[in-house]
Amino acid sequence: MDGADFLTELQDLLQRDEALTPDMPLRDLPEWDSMSMMAVAGFFDQRFGLTLNFGDFESCVTVEDLMRKAGLGRP
Repeated sequence: MDGADFLTELQDLLQRDEALTPDMPLRDLPEWDSMSMMAVAGFFDQRFGLTLNFGDFESCVTVEDLMRKAGLGRP
């Protein structure tokens, strides 16, 4: 998976109509809530074999921060 694929899958996961960009602050996304964090945690577990905890989400400010957690660069 590359950065562009990650953005597409995250957009689908968040059920967002508008495209995501790495620079977008997560707190500004109306779809970003506790339920979406749980879905993203499951996505990271399934796709990357990574377990995210609350601290991981606290340290993520932008979409790019999530990409970095997955070991991906900008598209």
